[in-house]
Amino acid sequence: MLALPASLALGALLGLAEPTPPGCGLPPLAGPPPFGPGEVLTMDVGLLGAVKVGEVKFSVERPLSGGTVLTLAARARNTARFGPLRRLVAVGLSWVDARTLRPERYHEESDEDGVRRVTDARLSPAGPTVALEQRDGERTGRGEFARQGDALDPISATYLLRAARLTPGARLCFDMVANGKYWRVEGTVAAKPEPVEVPAGRFQALRIEATAHRADGKGASRPLWLWLSTDARRLPLAMVSEVDLGPVSAKLTEARGTRRP
Repeated sequence: MLALPASLALGALLGLAEPTPPGCGLPPLAGPPPFGPGEVLTMDVGLLGAVKVGEVKFSVERPLSGGTVLTLAARARNTARFGPLRRLVAVGLSWVDARTLRPERYHEESDEDGVRRVTDARLSPAGPTVALEQRDGERTGRGEFARQGDALDPISATYLLRAARLTPGARLCFDMVANGKYWRVEGTVAAKPEPVEVPAGRFQALRIEATAHRADGKGASRPLWLWLSTDARRLPLAMVSEVDLGPVSAKLTEARGTRRP
C-alpha cells in the first residue's frame, strides 16, 4: 500500500461515495503490538514490476505523553529518475493512541523538484467529518470530508493491520488520508497464507487485497495489496498499488530492532 505524499487536492464534496457496507470495519487487535520503539524497516520501491526508483523507511519513534502516544514515521526518497518521475523527498508522521493504534493526527510533507506540498489532518476526537489542511507551494486550502468509518492514514493502517487479528476471508473497511486526498478503502483477507520471497528473506505471508476509492468521487480507484509475515513480528513484506506511471511496489530489504518470534 504505497500511499506516499505526492500531490494536493483542494476541497471536496460531501457524501458522494457509497456508505461503508454493513458489518464491515477494522479487525480487533490480537494483543500487544508486535513492534516497538527503535524498529526500522527499509523497503525498496519499484515501478513497472522491476525498475527500482527509490526507498522508504518505516520507523517507530520514542513514545510521547508518558507512553500513551506512539509516533510512527515513513521517510521516502527516489534514488533514480524514470520517465517523468521527479526528484522526491517525503515524510509522513502518524501519532497514534498506544492502546488502540488509532491515529490522532497525520502529517505528510513532500518536496518535488523544489515544490513543497503539505497535508495535515486531525483524526481524533472522531467527528462526522475530517478536515485536511493543505499547502501546495504558495497556495493553501482546506478540504472537508464525511467520515464513514474509522479514519486512518497509510502508516497507521500498516501498523494497525500488523497488530490485528486477521481472520481468513474477513472483510476490512476504513477511511484513509493519503496523498493529500481522502479515500474509502474496502478489502479482504486471503483464505490462507502463501509463500513470499523478498530481499529480506523467504516468509509465509497473509495477503490483504483492497481497493481505495476517492471520497469526492473523482479519479480512478486504486488497487492495494499488502503481504504481512505470519510470524510473531508480522512484518510488512511487500506492498503493491498503482500510480499514474503504472504499477508501483515496495519490498522489504531490511528489518532492524524488531521483536523476534
